Amino acid sequence: MKHHLITSSHGSLIRGIIALIIGGLAVFMPDITLRSFVIYIGILILIGGIVSLVFSIRSEEKNSKNILMANAVFNLIFGLLFVLLPTTMVNIFVIAMGVGFLLIGIIQLISTLIIRRDYGWSWIYFAISMLMIIAGIILFANPFAGAEALLIFIGIFLLIYGVSEVYMAWKLSKKPTISDDVDSFQ
Repeated sequence: MKHHLITSSHGSLIRGIIALIIGGLAVFMPDITLRSFVIYIGILILIGGIVSLVFSIRSEEKNSKNILMANAVFNLIFGLLFVLLPTTMVNIFVIAMGVGFLLIGIIQLISTLIIRRDYGWSWIYFAISMLMIIAGIILFANPFAGAEALLIFIGIFLLIYGVSEVYMAWKLSKKPTISDDVDSFQ
């Protein structure tokens, strides 16, 4: 059986339009898109918390009830934080990402300096580690601007992907299908 959504011009067109919309929002309105995305995640976490709360109330087993209740409380608190304080949650996430980049960059730099004795100097590893350190500092210094820059970067890729999908939809719509070829022989 053929997967029409994957191989059809309609599926490609739908994917392209969705990518263009999301990419356009990310590039041209990154602050609103970022806050909306965080609020959306918060709503999903809240829904998970409500579901866990319902299951914990309905559960008859004490261990299961306690685990589900703890999960519900955790999800409800974090969901509310995401919905009510989206900028703060983005900053926390991006700061954590910045710290991660810094640590990875420093570890990569130390590794590069250690192995240069045995294998010679590797400029590419040095450059990558320095870029990671710089990215970590930038994200740590101004988290919301860093998050917006990452979102714009992702948005540009989504716009490119969207254009390629729309082009593919156009190409697929011009291609004759197997049923068209069979009908022409009859």
